Amino acid sequence: MFADACGKVSEFSRPVVISTRHQDGTIKTECGTFIVLNRDGWIITAGHMYDSYVKYQGDRKKAEEIEELNAARSSRPGAPSQPVKLDPGMITNHSFWWGWDGVRITNVYVNRQLDMAVGRLEPFDPEWVREYPVLRDPDHLRPGTSVCRSGYPFVNITASWDDATSSFRIPKIPIRDLIFPNEGIHTRTVDRGRTRDGDFRMLYVETSSPGLKGQSGGPIFDREGRIYAMQVQTMHMPLGFHPTVEYDGKTVVENQFMNVGLGVHVATIRDVLDSRGVRYDAEEDAGGYRIVGR
Repeated sequence: MFADACGKVSEFSRPVVISTRHQDGTIKTECGTFIVLNRDGWIITAGHMYDSYVKYQGDRKKAEEIEELNAARSSRPGAPSQPVKLDPGMITNHSFWWGWDGVRITNVYVNRQLDMAVGRLEPFDPEWVREYPVLRDPDHLRPGTSVCRSGYPFVNITASWDDATSSFRIPKIPIRDLIFPNEGIHTRTVDRGRTRDGDFRMLYVETSSPGLKGQSGGPIFDREGRIYAMQVQTMHMPLGFHPTVEYDGKTVVENQFMNVGLGVHVATIRDVLDSRGVRYDAEEDAGGYRIVGR
């Protein structure tokens, strides 16, 4: 049902790898997904992809303050006798890898309330992407429609730190082999009202299948490969069943849940892109397509 659509989507869906190095030397790596929108290199992804970067900025400021405090300790009356130690979990280095080597992101806009981020890849060669997405007409979305989700779950990446270049190193990623789809239906449309600044309506598409870790920022699409929504969250819906099971001789009550996906609705995506002047291909009422934006 989705074979042709998955082929289309694999052209404009790419992994984003986030590497962090911590004060205690620990290195952590996570993987998400982003969607390349147009030949100018504009992309969208989940806003929470930037959470570690925000923490890194805060940790860097704290480290500078602690360094200044320790440097002035000997001349400050009442200063502690021992230097203040840095938290071992503080992030000392941070890196994004945006699907291609040597590519960085600029013009970044993050709306954490919507859980959406927009940015532009530089440098970017439009020939890297053989087919760009079409955003569905929001009026054509209906609960009960078959949809599919795609992204990069089950990707285990071990990064290392190169002291000589002060940079992270990650292994080569076989992107086309690792992209993973899972299908379901559009169950409900969730309306969370407007953002605090009133600029955007917080609309989301709920799906009967859960989003998997690593699919955040990836597309939810129809059988034609058109963008329906962007995966951002998995919700756990309690079923009200509480069966008991035995583990190692102990009786345990298990709460039963249904896991459903939640994606930023294409209506909200289009509103954000319009506000940023980002061009995209859109579905027309007459069945064709048009280019929206500059």
